[in-house]
Amino acid sequence: MKVMIIHHQMGVYGGAETLVTKLSTYLTNKGIENAILALSKPPEAVEECNDLQIITPNQSFEYKNWSVSFSDAIRLVNEVLALRKLYREHVDKFDLVNVHNFPAIWSIFPKRKPCVWMCNEPPDLWYDSDNNHSSQMKVLRAAFLSVNKFMVNRYIDSICVSDKFNAKRAFTRYNKQPEIIPYGIEYELFSKGDSNRAISMFGLDDSFILLQVGIISKSKNQLASVKAVEELRKHIPNIKLVLAGLNDNGPYDKMIKEYVNNKGLQECVIFTGHQHKEVLRDLYHACDIALFPIKTQGGWLSPFEALSASKPIIVSTEMTAADIIARERIGVVTDNIVKAVLEIHNNPNLFHIMAWKGRRFVAENLSWDKFCQSMLTVFENTLAQRTNM
Repeated sequence: MKVMIIHHQMGVYGGAETLVTKLSTYLTNKGIENAILALSKPPEAVEECNDLQIITPNQSFEYKNWSVSFSDAIRLVNEVLALRKLYREHVDKFDLVNVHNFPAIWSIFPKRKPCVWMCNEPPDLWYDSDNNHSSQMKVLRAAFLSVNKFMVNRYIDSICVSDKFNAKRAFTRYNKQPEIIPYGIEYELFSKGDSNRAISMFGLDDSFILLQVGIISKSKNQLASVKAVEELRKHIPNIKLVLAGLNDNGPYDKMIKEYVNNKGLQECVIFTGHQHKEVLRDLYHACDIALFPIKTQGGWLSPFEALSASKPIIVSTEMTAADIIARERIGVVTDNIVKAVLEIHNNPNLFHIMAWKGRRFVAENLSWDKFCQSMLTVFENTLAQRTNM
C-alpha cells in the first residue's frame, strides 16, 4: 500500500501538522511508502520532518486564517487549484489518499482514489449563519456548502474524527458514520519542562500565570481569556495571561490587541507569537492554570499537553474534547472562567490532584502509536472495500 497524505499547510507547525508528521513517520517505519502534499514546507527548525517526503508547489503560499470574505473566496480558489495540480501530478503513484484540513478535500476532484478524511477541523467558518454577511457573501456561503457536501459524499470513502462531538457533527452534515480515533499526545516531551526558563524568557517572575496556547483566532476565543483577566486582576493583582500562538495581524488579532490597549491590560497580557514545542513545554510547566475557552473547532491537543505537565485546565463547554475531560474528571468544564480560576487559585491542592489524574490518563490512553495504528486499520479496510466493489 502506498499512501498520499494531503494537508493544506505545513508552514505553521501546530497540532494538525504534528498529527500529519506522526502519521507519515509511523507509516514509513512500517515500510509503507507515503508522501505529504501541502502548499508549504515545515519550518527548518522542525527536525522531525527532515526525513519525510513533502511535496509542495513552486509557488509560495503563506498561511492565513480563513474568513468569510470575497478576498478569501479568491484565495480559496487559488489554493485549491494549486493542491489539485499537485494531486493530479502525483496521485497515480499511490493506492490510497488521506486528506486532512480544509481545503484538502476539494483537491481530489476529479480523479477518484480510495480516500480517508481525517476530519481534524470541519470548516465551521462557512457553516456560520451570521446574518451580518452581505448578500454576495451569503451566495458564496451557500455555494460553499453545496460543493463541500458534494465533495465529501462523492469522493470520501471513510471519515475519521477525534471525539463523539465531531462524530455527531460529521454524521449530521454528510450522513456518513465516522470512526472515532482519539489523537495522541507527545507525553514524553510535555511531561518534562523547565519552568524557570519560560519565566525568565517572558518576564513572569512572581506572577500567577494563566496560559492559553493556540493561533490567535475567533475559534480559539482568546478574547474570553482577556476579559476574564480584566476581572480577575481585581482579585489576583499579580495575574498574567500568556497567549502563545501565531499573530497573523488579521481582524481578530487586531481586535484583541486593541481591547488590551483600551482596557489598560498591557502589563497583564503577553503575546508570545508562534513558539516551538520546547518553548510551549516550558510555558506549560511555568503556568498555574491553562485556559481553553475554545469554540467548536480545533485546539484538541493543547489541554492534554497541559495535563502532561500536571497543570489544572479549564475548557469551554463547546470545546470538542470537553466530554472526555468531564467524563474522566481531569479538568474544569465551564464557560465561567473567572469563577473557575478563583476556585483553583483558592484550592490549589484539590485541583493539582485532578491534574495529576489527568497526567496519568494521557500517559495511559493518548499515544501516537495507538492513533496511527487505528488510522492504518481504516486505510486497510477502506482499500479492501474499494477493491472488492
